[in-house]
Amino acid sequence: MSTEEFNQLLNGPLSHPLPMMTLSRLALALHCVVDATGEAGANALRAHCRAREEKDQRDNGEPEDER
Repeated sequence: MSTEEFNQLLNGPLSHPLPMMTLSRLALALHCVVDATGEAGANALRAHCRAREEKDQRDNGEPEDER
């Protein structure tokens, strides 16, 4: 999928005038994609969230978790 097509989806059917509705649509879309991609998609989401959490901790000066 091209960046242009992705942005069209973000600004089109996934968008809503109320920000919380946009967030809900994005969450539902993410769940749909993870379901469609199976364990590979689930692992990619887990890895992304783990990296995001670690970056947030570094940015906030928090000690890193021992895992």
